[in-house]
Amino acid sequence: MNLFGVSSVELVIILVVVVLTIGPKGLAQALRAFRKVVDFGRSWSAKLREEARRDVVGLDDVDLSGLDLSQLDLRQYDPREIVRQAVREEMEAWTKQAGHQPGKSPDPTRP
Repeated sequence: MNLFGVSSVELVIILVVVVLTIGPKGLAQALRAFRKVVDFGRSWSAKLREEARRDVVGLDDVDLSGLDLSQLDLRQYDPREIVRQAVREEMEAWTKQAGHQPGKSPDPTRP
């Protein structure tokens, strides 16, 4: 087992040194503090789960029957069409800047 780069043997040695250093009273206080941290983590996690459940369940309560989607055109969100239009606009801007008008052939005498 390797936890945070510490092997299990090293972890046991660290725990023994901590227990010997803080003593029985300190160990009891440390365990109570650890218990409070774990309880806080559990309650926080339960609160997050409850909020997520309410958010997901809340979507089931929404009435979408009155929503008119007839005007919605999803083709406008097609990435290929977005790129085509962006390239078309950029090409028109370049040709306008160069003095060439679309639909006319460029002047072969002009460099």
